[in-house]
Amino acid sequence: MTDLHTVELAEQGPSTYRAEIRGITRGLWTGAYDYDQAFELMMFNIRAGLTNAWHNGMREVGLQPTDMTAEERTQLEQVIYSEFSHIDGFLTAIEQGSKANGGKLGPLMARADLWINRYRDVQNQAKQAAKNDPKLEWILGPTEEHCSSCSRLNGKVKRASVWRRANIRPQIQDLACRGFNCLCILQPTDKPLSKGPLPKLP
Repeated sequence: MTDLHTVELAEQGPSTYRAEIRGITRGLWTGAYDYDQAFELMMFNIRAGLTNAWHNGMREVGLQPTDMTAEERTQLEQVIYSEFSHIDGFLTAIEQGSKANGGKLGPLMARADLWINRYRDVQNQAKQAAKNDPKLEWILGPTEEHCSSCSRLNGKVKRASVWRRANIRPQIQDLACRGFNCLCILQPTDKPLSKGPLPKLP
């Protein structure tokens, strides 16, 4: 992989991150990639994609990647290495359910799509960690149904530091929806801060 590919990935954002993960899934399933090639591609795309996600989160609140603090870099590295720890299980499942073994691609693609939520999560983490402590509003994602947690949090406006201290953000497992298909976001806003504490999660 070249530096140019990294730039292209950063410019295109989450849609490209999803496409790359799906491409690796298909490649390993068909046999176009072997395990080692798929593992290397996953590592590259996780690092490039999630770094871009953090940078995009910073830009949403008026900061630039150059404003990133040492603590933020450490936090991002922890997220990246946490994702690395899930690669083997994912690729092993693809190999076991490969085309050669008579497996179906559909369920593996559905599993691949779950990786995109980490992109959204990292964007939200970046906004929560922003040193300018912006006001952030919980906005429901474009899904047909919303869990009780997300519904109660919808429209709440708090400083980034308040969301962070409460350890509440979209895509986390503590939500009633478990965060798997959560499309909610924390959006920068000029609205007044919501009164009272944030609701407790179930």
